[in-house]
Amino acid sequence: MIIAMFIAPVLAIVAYFATDHMVAEKPQAATPGHSYPLAAKSNCRYQSGACTLKNGDIEIHLTADRIASNTIRLSLSSQLPIENALIALYLEGQESAPVSMQHTNTDASILEAELHLTDPENTKMRIAVKINQATYFVETSAIFVDLETSFSRENFSS
Repeated sequence: MIIAMFIAPVLAIVAYFATDHMVAEKPQAATPGHSYPLAAKSNCRYQSGACTLKNGDIEIHLTADRIASNTIRLSLSSQLPIENALIALYLEGQESAPVSMQHTNTDASILEAELHLTDPENTKMRIAVKINQATYFVETSAIFVDLETSFSRENFSS
């Protein structure tokens, strides 16, 4: 009985890892010409001022600066060169025409676009990014564009 108390947890742990090894999805490299979904991380779901999108080795960061009360400048950056990016806003059953984001520097890893955004809490962003001839897409809330915090930005500047 005492021996069983020591062996049972070890067998459970071995079974856990063996099952994971047998049924886990194996990572595959992106194939040119195919499309892959991006996962929106938790900072996309609240007023964080930034949004991170991820699929395997691809990680894309979105940040927004409010230019006017209804206009934002959205910046998209990645560790890999971005060939092209399109963004469309979806609000109450109406989708805006896709806007092509423009490269801001020569390393092709940062793109920007100015968007007319009136209701971030109820607006969805539909983004398609082309990296290494593969297309990555996501639909996420636009609520992250405004940063809401009880601390001022000056406290984090240094």
